[in-house]
Amino acid sequence: MPSESSLPYRDFLYPLNVLTHVILREEGAVPYLHYGLFDDAHPTLLEAQERSTAVLFDHLPAPPARLLDVGIGLCTTLDRLRRDGYAITGITPDVLQIAFARARFGNDLPVLAVRFEDLDPAVIGPLDVIFFQESSQYIPHQALFSRAGALLPLGGLLLITDEFATRPLHGVGALHQRASLLATARHHGFELTGEQDYSADAAPTIDYFLERLPRYRHSIVAELHLTDRHVDELIASGRGYRALYHDGTYVYRLLQFRRVVLES
Repeated sequence: MPSESSLPYRDFLYPLNVLTHVILREEGAVPYLHYGLFDDAHPTLLEAQERSTAVLFDHLPAPPARLLDVGIGLCTTLDRLRRDGYAITGITPDVLQIAFARARFGNDLPVLAVRFEDLDPAVIGPLDVIFFQESSQYIPHQALFSRAGALLPLGGLLLITDEFATRPLHGVGALHQRASLLATARHHGFELTGEQDYSADAAPTIDYFLERLPRYRHSIVAELHLTDRHVDELIASGRGYRALYHDGTYVYRLLQFRRVVLES
């Protein structure tokens, strides 16, 4: 397998290319791009990211359940679940992510280049679980639950681990509002059966990057063919995110839904 530094993450969309770059330079490996869940037993980024993955795994039924991973990230989670005996497929519209994942884990990796909103139930086949690990925020709520309702049978499980806003926000890049998501879920026949708040554990991930972006500014600009403005924008955005977490506007939750019979 080629070294991670030779893989095509440089061509990822900004800012994923920058986040990958920082983690690889700092940690020597980049298994995940999602938030870490920090605590005393998981003080480093990679340990905190492993804890986040373990939290997700704790909510899955036993293999060989049929899973759909929406937004494959770097495919570490998908590959592990595949090796654990799950019947799993991953999807992403980003062909560069698929190339990256196959360079790591082999060309037989079960991933499709398609948006969740466009996924044909006949192509994917029967499912037991659909999970979103920080990918639901890129899909409008109506489209998310409408398509999930077409893909999951009654009793099927929908897991969302993501950031949400606790009040309406209308600026560019603002997160989806949690209350709106829950209302849309009910409308489409999804019952909220569990919710866990990890906001305090996830927020240190923001500080991790705020501390390191200035440290790697030169290599970000030189190796990713970006500008100082790109780095400054990420730092400013991170500071804004940190403030929104601090005042409770942004939260990080795991939401568990079951597909139920719609009320007449």
